Amino acid sequence: MKTLWLKPKAGLHVRCPVTGLHLAEEGAEKQATPFWRRRLRDGDVVEVAKPSASPKATHKKEAQ
Repeated sequence: MKTLWLKPKAGLHVRCPVTGLHLAEEGAEKQATPFWRRRLRDGDVVEVAKPSASPKATHKKEAQ
């Protein structure tokens, strides 16, 4: 099934019907179910580009 990267519209809290948790402000990947397509159509969420995974710098602690 197709997936979408969705963010809630500013100021809205949109609850996921599967997990019961609110959709994160930074967005999340969701399956393109009728629920999420309806939220998109109604303007409750917006589709955004999937954020690229930025490499995290690893820091080695120096022995003191």
